[in-house]
Amino acid sequence: MNKSTFFSGQPIFSQLLKFVSKDAVIRIAKEYQADRYSKRFSTYEHLVTLLYSIFNNCNSLREVVTGMLASEQRLSHMGIRYHPRRSTISDANNRRDANVFGEIYYYLYNRYASFLSDSRKKSRASKLYIFDATTISLFQEVLRTSGKNPSGKRKGGIKVHTLIRSDQDVPCMIRYSAAAANDSQFLKEVFLPKGSIIVFDRGYNDYTTLNRFANDNVTWVTRRRKQLTYKTLQDYKKTDDDETIISDEQIQLG
Repeated sequence: MNKSTFFSGQPIFSQLLKFVSKDAVIRIAKEYQADRYSKRFSTYEHLVTLLYSIFNNCNSLREVVTGMLASEQRLSHMGIRYHPRRSTISDANNRRDANVFGEIYYYLYNRYASFLSDSRKKSRASKLYIFDATTISLFQEVLRTSGKNPSGKRKGGIKVHTLIRSDQDVPCMIRYSAAAANDSQFLKEVFLPKGSIIVFDRGYNDYTTLNRFANDNVTWVTRRRKQLTYKTLQDYKKTDDDETIISDEQIQLG
């Protein structure tokens, strides 16, 4: 029987923080100079505060501060030296470069990628990738210049573009844009290993990138847009038992 006491008696949130290397966070923060103008609220403390708000489903800074105040005696176990105020968290959200947290995310992803698969018994990683976007609605006062304008009123919002491997539960690439921004610009940033398969919606329409996928031996699957023009080069006849296949053609786009 395993008698390890490494996690014994510790809150679940403290156990999760054990997987986040504080030294790595400090190193990344130094690279981005994220603590250059911060005397008390460091990048690591900021990260722990953000994780705490997500873990406890907090919807406002008041909830974050109130919840952390109730656990003030345990803050030292989470690596926080003092109880942060709303103004401290707000100023840090405004001043600290968000890219530092993105770099921390990719560091953790690369470190624990081998444990993210839904089946560790698989002999090789999945080659299927899924690329899609989702819109997060925001108040106009929060993001005044973004969002679509379908009814004469501007709707504030941001769009999150994510690339995820089919056998994992977390994205391997994340990008943000205004809700009205064109999706295809982020497809250009996707570079996959040879032999991969990527699936995306018809909004990601960029012939240059699709041609690069083909040259890199990456298979892409998408839906056809109504205004898409193409030329049929060869029509592969179906057999009687291929009822699920509507057509099988080799085409040239454009």
